Amino acid sequence: MAPRNPWVLAAVPWSQDLEFTRGRWHGKPLLSYNIAPRHLLATRRQLRAENMRPGGQDPVAFLYFRCHKAAKLVYANLYLIAEAKPVRPMTSARAAALAKAMAARRTCRECGETGWAELPRAHRTCEACLYTAGLPADSYLHDYLIGEPTLTAAQHAALLEASQTPCPTTTPPR
Repeated sequence: MAPRNPWVLAAVPWSQDLEFTRGRWHGKPLLSYNIAPRHLLATRRQLRAENMRPGGQDPVAFLYFRCHKAAKLVYANLYLIAEAKPVRPMTSARAAALAKAMAARRTCRECGETGWAELPRAHRTCEACLYTAGLPADSYLHDYLIGEPTLTAAQHAALLEASQTPCPTTTPPR
């Protein structure tokens, strides 16, 4: 049986010599794991680790490898390190915008309290508000709170004021 991606001697943009590749994919050289020259090519994450960014350049090749966790082939873009640009510095305005966005992820949409952990993307509601609103039968909190009376909105507000802590966003104690 012939290999899926046989070795091919081909011209590549990062070298004047012919180099072995695994063929072409989307019109660009395809390289297998541990074959790409690390001193010339890097993925986006590898560039970021070196405080670099692609800087608008298109990928010059693709790297493929098998991800055992996902049980599939993964393709990564490879960029020329020589054409990469340094990462833009973080300004105070960008830092403030990022902090505001992260705070929005931690803020409950029902009571408006800001916790220390990011709330689930599906509803952005703290556990106390989920309990007040009534839990679906498949909720992980349902097992902990079954048989307990439902709090009214006034009782919920009183509990939040009395605790003087951010809105709870962790699992309840066992």
